[in-house]
Amino acid sequence: MTTSEQQRTGKPGTGTSTDDPAAAEAVYLDATRRLLEPLGVRAGDVVVDIGPGAGSATVALAQAVGEHGRVYAVDLDHSMLAATLAAAEQAGVAGRIRPIRHDIEDGTPPLPERADAVWSSWCVHHTRDWDAAARALLGLLRPGGVLCLAESGLPTRCLPWDTGIGRPGLEVRLDEAHDRHFTQWFFGRPGARRPTRGWAEILTAAGLSDVTAFTALVDIPAPLTSEVRAVVLAELAARVRRAGPFLTADDAAAWARLLDPAAPAWLGHRADLALLTARTGFRGRKPER
Repeated sequence: MTTSEQQRTGKPGTGTSTDDPAAAEAVYLDATRRLLEPLGVRAGDVVVDIGPGAGSATVALAQAVGEHGRVYAVDLDHSMLAATLAAAEQAGVAGRIRPIRHDIEDGTPPLPERADAVWSSWCVHHTRDWDAAARALLGLLRPGGVLCLAESGLPTRCLPWDTGIGRPGLEVRLDEAHDRHFTQWFFGRPGARRPTRGWAEILTAAGLSDVTAFTALVDIPAPLTSEVRAVVLAELAARVRRAGPFLTADDAAAWARLLDPAAPAWLGHRADLALLTARTGFRGRKPER
């Protein structure tokens, strides 16, 4: 996440809403790789990853560019850049990655060369001005370069409609409460501009051509492995924490029981916990002239 420290909604230093971003990225890695495909990265390319998180996409991009290519990992958070370099070291591609500490709120990152491709996932929507951020990323590309943003999709579904605790439809109402949280947070910052159009139009207005959308499905049915279960529980707990002020008292009480490992109703005991969502990316090309 490349926004100011005051804008963080999760634990400082994680870059995601959970305490173990690497574990979360591992669960979504197959979908991430599918979303990276439209970039068309080739050996020897120069690529930029905006908001690399724990580095799973950065490593995949470094593998794609080969030993003669370069990947610039751009983030405001030192700990996220350190995590990315650690992941790259473990994968044997650290020599291909160049960390850049920069906040895209401040404009185009200061790279020493133009990029063939720019990638960013779930980062740009945290900026105050989505149009300005898109223009800043466009400024990184050489003529003919490609930009891909993963910034949309469908709500995640992990629970049955009726968990037996509280009123049915608990997860749907969590989505609504979380949306209210994000709306309050987004517009509570000085200078925040209302984004009144979708990502495809934003990228087109920024100057990209041939903008298209593509979606990767994440479908992990029950029963979940212990690793996926841990990520699902952590992400649900993080969403409930953020949405807490906007939940009804009854829903807050239901979630407290469902997320308490000491409670008989703890979700970790359920055999029907699943993970179903879809992540959408948008791709555009910088005109040759």
